[in-house]
Amino acid sequence: MKYFYFIVLLFTATCIAACDNKSQCPQTNCPNDLDRIREAYEQGNWDIIISIGDTLIGEDDPMNISIIYAEALAVNGNHKKAIDVLNNKIANTPDDYYLFQTKGNIYYLIEELDSAIACYDKVIDMRPTYARPYISEGEIYTIKGEKQKAVARYLEAIRLFEKNDFIVETEYFCNRILDIDSSNVEAKKYLEQIQSRRKNLPLDAF
Repeated sequence: MKYFYFIVLLFTATCIAACDNKSQCPQTNCPNDLDRIREAYEQGNWDIIISIGDTLIGEDDPMNISIIYAEALAVNGNHKKAIDVLNNKIANTPDDYYLFQTKGNIYYLIEELDSAIACYDKVIDMRPTYARPYISEGEIYTIKGEKQKAVARYLEAIRLFEKNDFIVETEYFCNRILDIDSSNVEAKKYLEQIQSRRKNLPLDAF
């Protein structure tokens, strides 16, 4: 797929935390399965994740295995089942914005861009301080040739990055904006601030 590698990066950001808290799992054999899923995820072994996911997900899914399971299904080409898995999970936990982010990523992967935007908009409504959906929409609007919307979404993410002192991310997406609109005043202002700060910091601070 044209945007495959970008989507894999998006999935990494939303999914890797799903197995962080083993203590919540009620099944005695679950830690071993979670270790297998963690290892398979790191190795990109989607078939193992799918085989385990078939037995672990359901209403009793405190570890949110559904997210990683859906990702594995999507990467293996079973996009419909991936969306179905997420929809079933959303029906039980409609306030989990990671589910909508992952669902948007899958729509992005299969190039259903308007559906992806709808999912990312839901994430923004639920968690406006989460930068990832703004970036995702910026990428989509860039692809669609809607440059003003792309810049607006990147700027939303940059404001969050800047507020949290994420200098590398701020600089990167400012440059993305300037690739789209070389005269963008706000992006230039952020870059000037970064350059000014670097002049006053030791070389090993970055």
